[in-house]
Amino acid sequence: MPVSTRRALGAVVAALGIVFVALGAWMVVILGPSGEAQFSATSKALGAVVIPPGVLNAVDVPVQITATRPDGGPVSIVTAPSNDARAILANSAVTTASAVHFPDGTLDLHASGAGALTDLSSSDIWRLAAKSPGSAHLMVDQSKAPETAVVTSGDATDLGDVTVTLTWANRGWFFEALAAATIGAVLAVFAVNDLWQGRALAVRSDVGETKTSEATV
Repeated sequence: MPVSTRRALGAVVAALGIVFVALGAWMVVILGPSGEAQFSATSKALGAVVIPPGVLNAVDVPVQITATRPDGGPVSIVTAPSNDARAILANSAVTTASAVHFPDGTLDLHASGAGALTDLSSSDIWRLAAKSPGSAHLMVDQSKAPETAVVTSGDATDLGDVTVTLTWANRGWFFEALAAATIGAVLAVFAVNDLWQGRALAVRSDVGETKTSEATV
């Protein structure tokens, strides 16, 4: 392989290694040893908060939903098959979570509908449910996806100020990021070492040629 080609290849590999190190280390810091990704937003609109399957079931990892009211009032979180949830909510006023943003940790919310909220507690469609004053927590597995989660006051009373947080945790993500950083470091070290050795050999070769020329003269 020509020296120039080898140097160019070494430089490319070194650059890729540095990129892997930077991205892997960045992910390691953000996710932490627990491999946790968290997203939250506060809804000020009246009605229920809906988390559709496009968000709730976006990753094949259990997700913890936390809903908190600053006034300490009751909070209920329930999940059901998406078709059933849509049917019972009908045209009720709802705020829907439409997307999450990583690594910002934010959650997009969009208000729609204007109808009165039905008392969801009287329905038997809910697979999982949690209710508590002030703050409620519900861990949702992905075994029954697609599902929809609904956050309410537990009756027909509209929520007007509630913060919803979604948390996914997978330690495998942390180790994958750590592996990427390690592989990048190895690639960068070997590539830089190869470039340095190639440069040293080139310098020795130039010196040897110079001495030979001087001896000939």
